Amino acid sequence: MNFNQTGVFIPVSEIFPDVCSDFDTFKALLNDLSLTDVLFWCARLNLIVTNSLEKEHISRQQAAIDLFLTKDEIRTVNKFALAHGSANRVTVFFRGQLLELIRWGLLYCRNHPDDGKTFEDLNTRRKFVQALLIASDLWAKWVFGSRFSLNGGLEIARDRSLGAIRKALEGTELCPELTRPFGRGWTIFIDYFRIQYSSFDSEFYSTVGLSIEDYFKCLLIIATHFVNPKSGNTGIFNPKTFAEATPLKDIFQKYVSFESQSIDEFRNALWESPDKLENRDQSARYDYLPLREKPILRSGDDRAIILDPIFYNEKASIGPLFILTKGKTSSQANKVFSAFGKAFENYTCDILKRMFPDVGGNKQLFCNLKKDGLNNRDLEIDSCLNKDRGLVIFEIKAVWIREDKILNDDYQKYLQHLREKYGVVEQDSQGSQKVKGVGQLARIVDNISSYQFQTKNKDFSQLDIVYPVLLIYDTFLTAPVYGNFLASEFEKLLKPDRKIDTGELIKNNLMIHPLIVMTIEDLENLELSVKHFEFQELLSDYSKACPDRLASLKNYIACSKYNQQMYYNKSLSRKCLELFEQTKVAIK
Repeated sequence: MNFNQTGVFIPVSEIFPDVCSDFDTFKALLNDLSLTDVLFWCARLNLIVTNSLEKEHISRQQAAIDLFLTKDEIRTVNKFALAHGSANRVTVFFRGQLLELIRWGLLYCRNHPDDGKTFEDLNTRRKFVQALLIASDLWAKWVFGSRFSLNGGLEIARDRSLGAIRKALEGTELCPELTRPFGRGWTIFIDYFRIQYSSFDSEFYSTVGLSIEDYFKCLLIIATHFVNPKSGNTGIFNPKTFAEATPLKDIFQKYVSFESQSIDEFRNALWESPDKLENRDQSARYDYLPLREKPILRSGDDRAIILDPIFYNEKASIGPLFILTKGKTSSQANKVFSAFGKAFENYTCDILKRMFPDVGGNKQLFCNLKKDGLNNRDLEIDSCLNKDRGLVIFEIKAVWIREDKILNDDYQKYLQHLREKYGVVEQDSQGSQKVKGVGQLARIVDNISSYQFQTKNKDFSQLDIVYPVLLIYDTFLTAPVYGNFLASEFEKLLKPDRKIDTGELIKNNLMIHPLIVMTIEDLENLELSVKHFEFQELLSDYSKACPDRLASLKNYIACSKYNQQMYYNKSLSRKCLELFEQTKVAIK
């Protein structure tokens, strides 16, 4: 439940006044550093700065700073922090910067004869920090560029900034606590996806060489031992000897073989023709896919480390899905994604059922509801809460944004991609439309607001207020401004009769709140928490505080009275504990 804030990045000139922040200087520094040491130290720092178990930003930064900066340099950082609001607003090391240095290090660093010990030299450590601080600038240039320019006015500026805002959130993200990715992933794939995709177990085993259960056990073993910097180890392990004395030895070897890559394999996957350095410049696009697919890095001396703990934990929540779809035709992959979408919808509806059980025989929550809509068109509602003359409509979506679309030079192409995933797009010259998410919600609300529909469906005739909720898997849509964009799309598609000063939309006899974007993480946080407040009251208060939806529901909760009433999800904890217990039995 962290409120993520990018803050201010410290430039290299503040700590090292004689160092230029240009690409030639950056390359020269990397040429002087040993490759494996650079990669392993970036990975170790990444574990520290993304560690959500350390609640305070200052503490995470201090732990990383103490490893590399001298007392004089730390005093310089503190002076800079005082001049820029406080230490809570200043960042020296962060995830985006570390991933940036990893990719360029693969290209320009080579192993030195004393690799493994080079960072014992103070001058080498200085060069590493200097390279990291320049990497901050490189990261900022390809993420932000001129995307925050006000040219064209505020509305265009907001649209143009969407890709950069998302990448900024990714670059400063914290690693989720284990119960979140493991509890959710274990539940969805074992209890829901299996039912929707009958060949799941056989396809997964033929691809990985492991059962889905053994795959999760290996994931968890690595996560508990080597993705927690507070455990006292460096995050480095020997994949050939770890788990050697347990019954999982052979299974673990298969797992590491599947999920890891050597340094040469990583370089070749990330860079096309990595031996041709003369044409490389700082504008090269970063494709995270090779790191996402194989987040464990193996060195030539039998060491291994998790390069990025966030991508590693992502393997627990959605990894099996993308393992299944890799190499499939578009048609085959769509079948897998469709099955996952249905599994996710059922998982979500079961959470809602636990939140809103029948009371005194009266049903208030409805899932997979089908109605006769206007114009002889069937109306399907994923879920809705009908209570006290208020209706909350949930449209549930598990879709993913393509990495190569986010920072497109033409921002309109990214907006179009968002509409393809969550809105309405024209499919052909005859005006045929593909309607998803926001478009489906607008269609449902348009139906419900009509006198004709209310006459045929008496259970919808006593409504005054509607809360349209787009419930999604993609947690990065909590980034600022995304809610504003999607709410604007919803309003255009709904075509309300009018919009009142407080932001609500009026259509016939209904008052409709602006679209609310809720992620699965939000819903999981609310499952137990709604016992302490009224759910519709939360949505109403959010609308009053953020009618323009520039701030997400998650960030509103973090800064409101509701933050003190949020409780961890017991269902996720219980499922994660179930996986722990099965893993313990397997290694004895």
